[in-house]
Order: sequence, then C-alpha cells, then structure tokens
Amino acid sequence: MVDYDKQTDDFDLYLPILTITPDSDIFSLNFSSNFDSSLTSMWNKTGLLLTPHENINLHRHPILYGTAIYALLLIIVGTIGNALTIIILLRRNLRQYTTMRYLTAVATADLCSLYSWNLNLFYKHLINPYQNDLEDNSIFLCRLISFIAFVSLELSSWYLTLVSVDRCLNIHFLFWNRQLGRADRSTYIILIVTIIIISLNIHLLFLNGYQQPNCIPYAKRTCYVCYARLNDRHYIFPKWEKIHVIIYNVIPFSIMLVSNCFIIRRSLSTAKKQRSFSVDCRNTSSFRNGTNRQRKQRQLTYILLSVTFLFVFLTTPVMIYNVFLRNHIQDRKPLKYIVLGILLCIQFTSHAINFFVYCFGASKFRHELNAFFSSCTRQKQHHQLLTRTRSTLQSS
Repeated sequence: MVDYDKQTDDFDLYLPILTITPDSDIFSLNFSSNFDSSLTSMWNKTGLLLTPHENINLHRHPILYGTAIYALLLIIVGTIGNALTIIILLRRNLRQYTTMRYLTAVATADLCSLYSWNLNLFYKHLINPYQNDLEDNSIFLCRLISFIAFVSLELSSWYLTLVSVDRCLNIHFLFWNRQLGRADRSTYIILIVTIIIISLNIHLLFLNGYQQPNCIPYAKRTCYVCYARLNDRHYIFPKWEKIHVIIYNVIPFSIMLVSNCFIIRRSLSTAKKQRSFSVDCRNTSSFRNGTNRQRKQRQLTYILLSVTFLFVFLTTPVMIYNVFLRNHIQDRKPLKYIVLGILLCIQFTSHAINFFVYCFGASKFRHELNAFFSSCTRQKQHHQLLTRTRSTLQSS
C-alpha cells in the first residue's frame, strides 16, 4: 500500500537524499554520507524559514523507478487482459456456466483494483516531483481512491472464493448445479456479496481524510491528509487495515484452502476410478462421452486451482508485511518505499495475469477468443468493403 505517514521523514545513510528548500532547485541532489553533517547542512539552509516537519527529503533510488514503471506496465497489461477476459466470458457459449460468471466478476474487480495502488505508485515516484501520493491532491480523490482500492481488492478475493466454493459443492453434491448453483442464481449471489463489501467500506467515502485548518500549500505540503481523521490519526492505519486484512486475506484464504483440498481429493479419486475401468469399456461411445466431460471438468478444476494458488502465493507477502513488518520499518523511509513498492508489484501481478492463465489452460476460452478476433476481423473487412463500394459509386 501507499505511504501514509508524511510527517516524519528521516535521513538515510546509504541512499541519496534530495533536500528541497525555498532557495534551492527542486532537482538538486545532496549526497550525504554522514548523518550529522547532513542534518547540520539542512538546518543551515532551511531552519529560519521552515519548521522541522516541513523539511523535504525525497528519496530517489533505481529500484523505486523500476517499481513505478512495472506498476504502469501492470496497468496496461492488466487492463487489456481483464477487458478481454470480461468480453470473452460474456459470450453466449461461456456465460451459461456459473463458474464463468464468477470469473467475470473477478476480472471486473481486478480491473478496478489496478487503478488505485498501481496508479498511485507510478504517480508518486515518476510524476510528482515531491513524491506525494495521488490522494493528496484533494479530499475527493482521497476518499474515492481509498474506497475503490479497498472495495476492489476485497471483492476480487471474495469472488474468487465463490468460484472455489461453487466448484467444491458442484463436485460433491449433485443437486447443487441443478438448484442452488444455477447460473441465473449466481448473479444474485454476486450482487449480495458486492452489497456487503460496499457497506463495510462505505465509511471511506464520508469519513476518510481532512483538510488541515489554516494551512497554506507549499512544495510537498498539500494541506490534505488522507487515511486519517481530524481527531483520529490512526483511523485507517492500523485500525481499518486490520479489518481489511481479515476480509481480504484471512477468511477468503481459509475458505479457498479448505475448498481446494476437497476439490483435489475428489479429482484424484475420480481419476483413480477412471484408470480402473476395463479396456472393453473404453471403446464404448458412452464411456468416450463421459471421458470428454471428465476432461473438461478437470480442465476447469486445474484453471481454478492455478488462479487461486497464484492469488494466495502473490498476495501473501504484502499481508505479512502489513501485519508483522510495517511498524518495524515505518521510520526508515527509503527502505520502506523499496520494500512496499516491490510487494505491491508482486501483489498486483496476481490481478493482471489471469487472462494468460485462462489462455494457457482452457481450450474453450481459447476457442472463444479466436472466434472473437475472427468476428472482429470479418467486421473490419466488411466495413472496408462497404467503404470502397461507396467510394466507387460516388466516383462513378
């Protein structure tokens, strides 16, 4: 997540510190090798004009630039991939399946999540000269971005949990797919989960952030404080963050773990039974039809396991950081920026690569993707033909 403690920037002994004062150029570098000399030099320049909390220390490092560029690539690749995923899964041959509707919801939540933390990471380290967060520009942006960020992450996690639960129940109970697990009812389940998550985070739209009274914007100081309240500096971090970790990580991970264990166990049992059939049975048409169905079911199971495994594997590091490491490196800003930037890139990779997992593991998805591009090509050729025909008629 982004950096929310902008009042206590410290000095780093190993990375270059960019000190900005009213008399200095914004991009002038002050390379410090000794803490005392750096502190004395800074006070000699700014002590008469700025308070200690208004001294501006910008931490530049190649890794920070790399994470910012990677965040932009995630936005581009994830936008294209998730948009294509939504289009393909909504095609007639796929939207009739309950699992595909849940995966469509996952892609929608992933698409929204890419434009919160990633966009801020790119803006903070490559666009804004003072390394301010995007939310610092106004109370409106503070509340809107924080709301979208928390809601989209939690929805993505819970939609993926619905996929695991639905697949587990569909395998173990024959009545589930015919009654409660029908595709038309999955829409209502998605709607209910969405309303619950939005209700839990709705306070961010009304209570998050405040404007400092009697404040004049200057350089890094914007007079807007996000992820805090006027009378509660720890409103979001660590208070709401702990609840977010439980909603986004702990509960969904536990449910997905249990569901996937049941799915794997049942899949192994089914495969073992298939291998025990006699050679004569393998030549019958009914067995071949059953084998094709089983192959498609296994393919869907493998995709589900791959997506959930990648999600858990790539999002767990940032959860560990938020729970166990954040407070230990809170005041070591250059190190904090680097660690947090890397972990955010790892986390949001899981929200940008599902399209490639579907292309690699699902033949039906690839078939629909090819059909979609073929349809677009035919429409383009038809449009070009009509244009040439009209131009020919007009010229004659």
